[in-house]
Amino acid sequence: MLDLRSHVARIVTSANQLAPAAGDLPVPRAADSMAASWRRCMDGYRFDPGAKFRIEAVSDAELKRQCEANDELIHYARPEIDALFGAVSVSGFSISLGNVEGYIITERANYHPDYYSEVERPGTAWAEPSAGTNAIGTCLVERRPVGVLTNDHFFYEFSALSCASAPLFGPDAELIGAINISIRNPELQRETLKVVLGLSSSLADRIGERMFRQAFRRCFILKFAIGAVDHGLIAVDGDFQLVGLNHAARDMLRDRIQLARVRSLWAVFERDHRLADLSRLGGTELTLHLQKGGDAISVSLSGPLEPAATTAGAGPRFTAAPDAAPPAGEARPRPAPAPAALPPRAAPRVLTLDDCAGGDARMAANVRLVRRVLGGSLPILLLGETGVGKDAFARAIHEESPRRAAPFVAFNCASVPDTLIDSELFGYGSGAFTGARREGSTGRLVEADGGTLFLDEIGDMPVSQQTRLLHVLESGEVTPLGAGKPRRVDLQVIAATNQNLEAQVARGQFRQDLYYRLAGAVIDIPALRARTDRRALIEQVLAGLDAGRGLTLSAEALALLMAHDWPGNVRELRHALNRAVHLCEGTVLGPQDIAIRPAFTAAGLAARPVLPAAAAAFGLPGEAGEGGLAVAEAAAEAGSARHAIACAEREAIVATLARCGGNVKAAASALQLSRATLYRKLQRYRIIP
Repeated sequence: MLDLRSHVARIVTSANQLAPAAGDLPVPRAADSMAASWRRCMDGYRFDPGAKFRIEAVSDAELKRQCEANDELIHYARPEIDALFGAVSVSGFSISLGNVEGYIITERANYHPDYYSEVERPGTAWAEPSAGTNAIGTCLVERRPVGVLTNDHFFYEFSALSCASAPLFGPDAELIGAINISIRNPELQRETLKVVLGLSSSLADRIGERMFRQAFRRCFILKFAIGAVDHGLIAVDGDFQLVGLNHAARDMLRDRIQLARVRSLWAVFERDHRLADLSRLGGTELTLHLQKGGDAISVSLSGPLEPAATTAGAGPRFTAAPDAAPPAGEARPRPAPAPAALPPRAAPRVLTLDDCAGGDARMAANVRLVRRVLGGSLPILLLGETGVGKDAFARAIHEESPRRAAPFVAFNCASVPDTLIDSELFGYGSGAFTGARREGSTGRLVEADGGTLFLDEIGDMPVSQQTRLLHVLESGEVTPLGAGKPRRVDLQVIAATNQNLEAQVARGQFRQDLYYRLAGAVIDIPALRARTDRRALIEQVLAGLDAGRGLTLSAEALALLMAHDWPGNVRELRHALNRAVHLCEGTVLGPQDIAIRPAFTAAGLAARPVLPAAAAAFGLPGEAGEGGLAVAEAAAEAGSARHAIACAEREAIVATLARCGGNVKAAASALQLSRATLYRKLQRYRIIP
């Protein structure tokens, strides 16, 4: 294990050597991937490898909420974790489960004082923007297995730890978390960590398979090996129609077929007469050949776990793009209900434009405008506060357009690191840069060809990428990185933002020509508090969460909901009602079931002085005025030092946002936080920039 000086020198030197030449991309997946992560920590998150660091942790109540939100994942992961724990615990290793946000939500630990570290307890935050380079956080960023040995951690405080994490993907290939095997042992050898990383990857593969088989329990499942520990899984119905593919199968078949448009198994494999009657072939091992003279693959076929009158109705048809990672805030429907041991979960119904309009006059006018421009390629720009439903409105536009049979591809410009937007959006050719996939990547623009591309949080797109996007919109051609030949695309582009783009144009943070190119039809979606059909919306959301219980709102509960100003809009409403549904013991929701937090907005709190603690923490001027005393008194009443610190941090963020005119990027820079960390804190404190 290195000393502090050597640790810092190694990280800074390696990260600086990775500095790309003009036009190149940093390496996300090569042997020097660790250096790429260190560079993200230094340039993207503004971390100092020599600084003192303390891991963040949520409260017990918040940990309980997160566990409840991930109950299905925990349900399937726990038996597999228990089965492996006995083998690894004798050597001092512990196994933990992290959710997609990087928080550890459960563990099986070897609590021996020589091997266990309290910093890895449940509730701790290990997302890379929160804790620097570490196995869980870096695994979630790069969506691949990652081993981090002692001084590979960005912060020196973690240099006694070693950990190996593998990503967990749900039945619909959505990233849902990470499995982690770790130990506190400064003398651990890299060869040992490689073995542990294999165990972690195999464990993640088994958990994913359990979830996939349960989700498609009425289907026939084809299983085949991909690499040493990963397995591809394909679910088909009795008519050989594709119903689902897991993450590994999608990765393998990405360039063979346009998965969003394929329905038949025989579009993937050459037809085999032995599979004429699937019902007689449960447990069969056979060899299938990929279409067009492809490789032979050894496949095991298993029958449905649960008989049904017809297997064709086992789940929604597979329609997702092969490698489309869901952006923040974009929910993708589950392919089937949850297991019998858990309450069934119905896939959310896709809203129509009329559903989005409701009874509000402004929304009705918006829908009329959208319908007048549907059918062409005129870009549509959606404006509105966070949580108003811009993503749902965009999908409703696609579903009513002539392009509805083609892909709807969503890309969140704020959820992808600046250095990776180019490759994710525009794609790259084979060998475009060191560490690139050998087969290249099509990119989101090409995936959406013929359909709709939804660019969420467009205001957060770097100016350098805005130039390339403008070229695509004007020429209709995409040139992937490292591929000289452009490809024509036909797209309906829908962009969305909660920022003031005109103000960003004036500050030079958004290209004026791109703004006018995107603003073909501008739709301003009103906040929930401004909608005239607020009561109907409340009842509509409750009906969607009811699950057949016949729940109603008491007059007092309805009055409470109607009086709230909903800074988080429909998203906040849905969360509040979902919690109330779970707490309600009868069929009438009362005010005691409704938990609504006060709104903390820049407009409402900017005038309050910053507490001295916050000023010291963030380098801001502050004074102990009446506002500060009020918060301090509230903290004393709460009886929690953590609460006092949170209040101070919240006020520092609010004051900085006000000083920066509501610009999140500028505020993050002033606070020396990454945008990802600041967005997480905005959500935590319910601050609307």
